[in-house]
Amino acid sequence: MKTRTRNIIIVAVAVAAIVAVALVTSGSRKPAAAAVKTKTIALTSFTVKLPENGVVMHPGTLTVPALVSGNLIGIAVKAGDHVSAGETLATIYNPAIISTASGSQADYDSAVANVSAARVNEENAKVQYQASVATQKSSLDEAKRVYDADAALLKERAIARSQVDADRAKLDQAQVAYDQAQEQLHLGAVSGYGQNSVEYAQAAADKARIVNEQSRQQVAFTRVVAPEAGIVQTVAAQTTDALRPLQAGDAVTAGQTLFTMAPGNGFIVRAQVDEQDIINVRVGQRVNVTGQDFPGKTIAGRVAIIAPVAQKSADASSTAKQVLTTIALDSSPDFLKDGMSADVDILTTDIAHAIVVPNDAVTKDGAKSFVFVIKNGVARKREIKAGRVGDTTTLVKSGLTAGETIVAQSVPELKDGAKVTPLPSASPSASPAT
Repeated sequence: MKTRTRNIIIVAVAVAAIVAVALVTSGSRKPAAAAVKTKTIALTSFTVKLPENGVVMHPGTLTVPALVSGNLIGIAVKAGDHVSAGETLATIYNPAIISTASGSQADYDSAVANVSAARVNEENAKVQYQASVATQKSSLDEAKRVYDADAALLKERAIARSQVDADRAKLDQAQVAYDQAQEQLHLGAVSGYGQNSVEYAQAAADKARIVNEQSRQQVAFTRVVAPEAGIVQTVAAQTTDALRPLQAGDAVTAGQTLFTMAPGNGFIVRAQVDEQDIINVRVGQRVNVTGQDFPGKTIAGRVAIIAPVAQKSADASSTAKQVLTTIALDSSPDFLKDGMSADVDILTTDIAHAIVVPNDAVTKDGAKSFVFVIKNGVARKREIKAGRVGDTTTLVKSGLTAGETIVAQSVPELKDGAKVTPLPSASPSASPAT
């Protein structure tokens, strides 16, 4: 019994010694450094993207109608053609318009000739009236000479008074005739000297000119032209067959749409921005446009127009309202087509030369934000002033400078002053074969 008790005591002492040695050994070990992802701060751009869906389209569409009725002689363009301002798109034949134009031209030519004839006639009549005045003036002068001579003889009693009285009557008559000739010359200048006046003929010529210009314009309308440079979008179909486009010989009526055109060669993108997001959108903000229809391509643009009115969503199941936002593209590559769907990223925040850290690197303590800054293998907790938060990064307004290294991941157990070691960087991926 004593032997057994002694053995138990020996075993207990040995176990206690082993435990004591383990405790001493563990107490002398230094805690292992935590392996963490790190990031060295460098100035970069900070962006916050507002993703939206959009549609590629031309800025506007023009309709080109027929301005006169008739039959198409031919169509000179097809959908997709680029045309310049004034270029012929189609020609319409209407013989009645041509006949009317010929007649109005002849009427105008005749009216112009009548003006010339009226000027000649008026000048001739004027000469006749002036000749009449000259004749009456000569008669008046002669009557006055005779009267004066006989009046002198009467004073000398060399002639009878009756003769002088007769001379006086002739002088008075000559004066009346001269005055009448003068008045007729004056009135003739106003009335055209008894002929069709030049003013009347000129008024008739002006009227004929207006009618002729209208007729010539109708002839010009038989040539359908592009109102400005752009791209032909569509060629109209026959009114009786929607599947058959217009072609030579088809009848058209005035006002009938023949073509639709998109002015210019550029494109825009129209996007519907949710009414809750529009507060962050401003004219001039940069936009990146991508799409499944043009994979691997990014087209830069800017917000050009923000509609002043919010409209109900096109989705019948949604009660939200949307604001039509127009994006002007910096370029319009050939692969873009009117009506394509596009993905739009509006850069509502776009700051160059900013201090940016990963969202996972920021820890919160109440309203305060912190990051761990690594120096000489030790992580030190540092307060920062955080700005806007993006999808993956946070803008740092103060507290960090370029060149410092931080812990770039969330490590809940990491304490201020803890030793850390950077995790090895991922191996760069091999370049794709070319």
